[in-house]
Amino acid sequence: MDWIERVSRKVISWFSQREVKTPLSFFFRIVGAVTITVLIAIYLADPAFRFRIFLTAIAVLVFLTVVVALFAWFRPKNLVYGESGHRAELKLSLGTENSEIEPSDLAAMKGAPNPKALSDGGGAA
Repeated sequence: MDWIERVSRKVISWFSQREVKTPLSFFFRIVGAVTITVLIAIYLADPAFRFRIFLTAIAVLVFLTVVVALFAWFRPKNLVYGESGHRAELKLSLGTENSEIEPSDLAAMKGAPNPKALSDGGGAA
């Protein structure tokens, strides 16, 4: 029975804790949710409706596949681009960020320790 508890906790955390960062991760989450929902529905449904539920699930998954394929064809960058990427690009386009940092400038910058790592005891003494 311990494995049932572990699986149920994993499923619950899968639906509630992790934040969706990109459209692609959203589609992965939806495919998993549809699959789990359909498996439960097929198990609990009347045998006369099981095949109809299965066909509906296949249609939903095919629709999601087509949507992701169209998205990837016409806007591939936006499929994996998260909120932080959009914000950084918007800053550049609005002129609030002066320019992109060149690799040579980035290499010349002085490093700073991560404050969180220091507070956790992970930094050098």
